[in-house]
Amino acid sequence: MGIMFWLRDYRISRKKFAAATLLTSGTLAWFFLLNSFDQEGLTFFQSLMPNDLFLAYICQILFYSFSVFWAVVGSFFGKKLNRRIFLSVWVLTGVFTTISLPFIGGTAICVLSSIFLGLSLGLGLPSSLSFISENTRADERGRVSGIIIFLSFIMAFCLMIFARIFNLGLVETILLAALLRSSSLLAFFIDGIVEKTEGWQPRYKGSYRTFLFYLFPWVLFNIASGLAWALIPTQDPAFAIAYSNGNTLRYICIAIFGLVSGHIADRYGRKIIISLGLVMLGLGFLLLGFSMSPESVLVYLTISGIAWGSFFVVFIAVPGDLSDYGSRDRFYALGTMLPLAILLSLYSAPPAFLSGYSPALISQFLSLILFLCIIPIMRAEETLKEGLIYDRKVREYLHQLGKIIKKSKEEEN
Repeated sequence: MGIMFWLRDYRISRKKFAAATLLTSGTLAWFFLLNSFDQEGLTFFQSLMPNDLFLAYICQILFYSFSVFWAVVGSFFGKKLNRRIFLSVWVLTGVFTTISLPFIGGTAICVLSSIFLGLSLGLGLPSSLSFISENTRADERGRVSGIIIFLSFIMAFCLMIFARIFNLGLVETILLAALLRSSSLLAFFIDGIVEKTEGWQPRYKGSYRTFLFYLFPWVLFNIASGLAWALIPTQDPAFAIAYSNGNTLRYICIAIFGLVSGHIADRYGRKIIISLGLVMLGLGFLLLGFSMSPESVLVYLTISGIAWGSFFVVFIAVPGDLSDYGSRDRFYALGTMLPLAILLSLYSAPPAFLSGYSPALISQFLSLILFLCIIPIMRAEETLKEGLIYDRKVREYLHQLGKIIKKSKEEEN
């Protein structure tokens, strides 16, 4: 039972699943743990450089920017190198860079550390996500992706709670993050993490066009989310508490709905999950627009967690659905890093940059944009083919029929 219940009758082996999970979840959990760090109102980079908040802001932007840069570099050169060595160096760089953070000092070292942190996130992420797609069929990819998202955010959430309970400071949290990052090394002891040579496979006709139909709402979803965060007046103590509690609750919702969304995506298709995420976040914006209060912020962050859980799963599955062996890393670099960098860059923007605008007006405008984003999704081709959905229904029917026949025979005896 347990997690393997979700993987019964699927192609991915236990070893491959464990390796893919540790490799990717360790990285994502490390990133989200650092990104959620909040000590006396200071972000992670601000806590590292409390005496120079402008430098902290620059380093944060550099981190996000170089995450994209290194992801692009990795997507072009990753397949030309030995995957096991390439990903091992990537993980070890992340571990040692994280451990060195408490000792940084001086502008040049701070900038260099930001560049290496970007490398620690971006360089190997497209290849590690490709490893998931290479070892899963389209009709199991959503479920496997959902489990990976679930474990990523559960790990990050548990360590966040641990840090709060024991009131860990910056150095202790960094060491905890380094330990979390090093968990990805276990993947190399479980599986060879070798390149799976598939040879040339034809992509779906118009796969780039289809991917753009999916990517466009994903980018706007990230922009809208970033702008919504800027609307929340966290300088107010009541809002700051609601923000902190809501962010914790949001991680739980991402984990749970990532798991649920993966199951739905394999059962009914990817488009329904994206539409659900857009509608949920649009409703959350409407709530903020009508009533900006600590309670509405808490509800919005909960709804945001549901939407993010849906989108994270789909954008691990869809690039794998549409790409072939040669283009898969590039699809993942574009589909995961670019929108995420847009969102996190908006997080880094000064809190007052939207202060001259009405929160109600901005929220309602963002809601309208998200609802309109459903149009390109409706025009996009479903990447989970109808034949696969039909085959699954037949398998489930035969499985249930077999159970009924077996039960009938037992009753006769």
